[in-house]
Amino acid sequence: LEQMLPQLNEAQQKCITLFYLQKNSYQNVASITGYTLLEVKSHIQNGKRNLRLLISQNPAYESR
Repeated sequence: LEQMLPQLNEAQQKCITLFYLQKNSYQNVASITGYTLLEVKSHIQNGKRNLRLLISQNPAYESR
């Protein structure tokens, strides 16, 4: 995950890091970043999808 995270755009990286890795709520992520609540949810959803795609395209993860 740490290797794939930098491949996301800045907004997705920031929101996923704050929400999943630093355990902030959606509202806290919105307050910290200045994004609206809907933008935060969208960045997290799109970031998760993009991470899944990146991981599935990485041959090192195929056997997992």
